[in-house]
Amino acid sequence: MTTKPIRADRASLGISITVIGGLCFAIQDAGIKWLTAEIAVLQVLFLRSLFGIVFLSASTFFTGERISLQVDRPWLLATRTGINILSWVLFFYGLKYLPLATAVALFFSFPLFLAIISVPLLGETVGIRRILAIIVGFIGVLLITNPAAGFSIPVLLMLGAALGWAIVAGLTRILGEKENTSTMLFYTLAGFVIVLLVPQYWIWSAVELNDYLLITGVAFFGVIAQFAVTKAYTIASPSLIAPFEYTALIWSAGLGYLVWNDIPDAYAISGAVLIIGSGVYIIHRETLQQAPD
Repeated sequence: MTTKPIRADRASLGISITVIGGLCFAIQDAGIKWLTAEIAVLQVLFLRSLFGIVFLSASTFFTGERISLQVDRPWLLATRTGINILSWVLFFYGLKYLPLATAVALFFSFPLFLAIISVPLLGETVGIRRILAIIVGFIGVLLITNPAAGFSIPVLLMLGAALGWAIVAGLTRILGEKENTSTMLFYTLAGFVIVLLVPQYWIWSAVELNDYLLITGVAFFGVIAQFAVTKAYTIASPSLIAPFEYTALIWSAGLGYLVWNDIPDAYAISGAVLIIGSGVYIIHRETLQQAPD
C-alpha cells in the first residue's frame, strides 16, 4: 500500500538533487570563466583541484563513502584520470572564449559520443532509433556553431571535451562495479594536482584574495555538483533523472545573461533543443535495454 508514495518521494528527491547539482555545475563553470579572463586556465584548474581535495575529504564524513588508496584496476583508473584531465582542460579553454550557455550546450553532446563509443568500449549494440537520435543531435551541434560561421577552435575544444567525458563515463561504468565515487573523484583531483604542478613554474601569477575566495567557491560547488548528480542516480531511475541534468543549460543561460549579457541566438537555441531531445531519447532507450525482463 505504501510502495507508490515511497517511490514518488524518492523520485521527487532525486529530481530536486539533480536540479541543485545542475545549478552548482553552472556556478562552477561561471566562476572559472570569470577567473580565466585574468588567470591562466591551468593555474585555475590546479588551485580548484587542490581545494577540491580538501572539500572532498571533508565530505566523506557526511556521505559515509571512504576513499580507498588501493584500487582493483589501477591502470584503468589511471587511464580514466588522464582522459578526465584532458577533457576538463579542453572544456575550460573552450569555455574561456565561448558564451557560457553555448559552451554547456555543446558539452551536453557527450551522450551522443557515449552512444557511439559504447559499442567498442562496453560491447553494446546501437539500433536504428539511437543512430537516428545521434544524427539529430549532431545536427543540433551544427546549428549551435552557426552554419554560416563554421567550426571555430573553441567549438572544437568543447566537442573534444564532450568526447573525452563520454569515454570517462564509459570507464566509470566499468570501474563503478568495484570502486565508489569518492575514490574515483579523489584520484581525478589528485591527478590534476600532480600533472598541473609542473607548468605552474612557468605560468604562475599572483592571485588576489578575492580570486582565492572565488576559487574556493568554485571547488566547493564543483564537489557538491559531482555528488548531487551521482547521488540522484542512486535514488531514482536514470530515465527519470537524465532529463533534469539539462536544467544546467537554463542556469548557465541565466548566469551568462546576468554576468556577461550573453543572449543565445536562434541557432544556439534550436541546436540546444535538438541536443537535449536526442540526448534524453538515447538515455531513455539505454534504460529500457538495461531494464530487467
